[in-house]
Amino acid sequence: MKREQTRAFLKKLGASMAILQNRTGWTIARCPLAPWTHDDGVDKSPSFACKDEPGDAFTTCFSCGWHGSMSALVIRMQEMNRKHHCLDVKWGDALQVIIDAEDSMELDLDWPDLETVMAQKKADLTEFPDWWLDTFPPWQKVEWSRKYLHERGVLGVMCERLELRADTSQKRICFPVRDFKHRLVGLHGRCVHANVDPRYRMYQYAGQTNPQVWLGEDWVDTSRPILVVEGPFDLASCLRVYPNVVSPLWATPSLEKLRRMGDALEWVTLYDRGGGGDSGRTQVSKALGSDYVVTHLKPPEHRKDPGECSVPELQELLAKHLQLNA
Repeated sequence: MKREQTRAFLKKLGASMAILQNRTGWTIARCPLAPWTHDDGVDKSPSFACKDEPGDAFTTCFSCGWHGSMSALVIRMQEMNRKHHCLDVKWGDALQVIIDAEDSMELDLDWPDLETVMAQKKADLTEFPDWWLDTFPPWQKVEWSRKYLHERGVLGVMCERLELRADTSQKRICFPVRDFKHRLVGLHGRCVHANVDPRYRMYQYAGQTNPQVWLGEDWVDTSRPILVVEGPFDLASCLRVYPNVVSPLWATPSLEKLRRMGDALEWVTLYDRGGGGDSGRTQVSKALGSDYVVTHLKPPEHRKDPGECSVPELQELLAKHLQLNA
């Protein structure tokens, strides 16, 4: 969304005095999540950023590790405010700013389409050294890690393929993220306990992350149809039946992130059921337009996400659209 819309959005979240500066392509502010996720409840050194892009824009905090769309940010703040009341905010008013921005996208000729964005120079990535990854023990060397992965149905062969690690201090299963050149450029961790905030974490190296990289870039074949899922455990589940699966690591990737997968002309999405998945499906359809073949699927009604699906359920769902594993 445009910067005046971003300012209005942050104001609705009680951040009317937080916007301190603008950078090319970003609006920089104090983090709205600070009351719950920052020391003393304050973002002392502004570390929150909103991407200047159409509609439900990408947001990130380089301090607390938040990554996600504006709508996901509102939902997150609602959840945390219910647990620990810190703010009196009309959440619907903040969401309405996003809706208005989405509605204006088709009439706004200033926003680039995906083809234009793809033609732009790609930003350099921060490469993570492989020795840094070795500071996290392999999954099989940690008892709770082995138990959790077994309960999730992620078997040893798949764990090895994904190079899974364990964060023993925070009890997170960690997924290394490698780019198209097979360089280590990130580490995405999911806490095994459901009541921990934040549940997901994008780890930093030397204070840097690469939020534009997809999990699965190092094996994807863009000449074949790609299966796009939300999270790493969704990806692990779907790899059992289809090898060409990738994850943007959240439901509503930015245009910058979408362009990295722009060479793939046929997309099948299998996002979660619910509002987040619906937003993601809308984002992909609007961004890709008519130049791409896009099919949106949902998990069976009794399953929330692909990570909960059995192999037969995934096979039945995907067989009509993809050439599955033999």
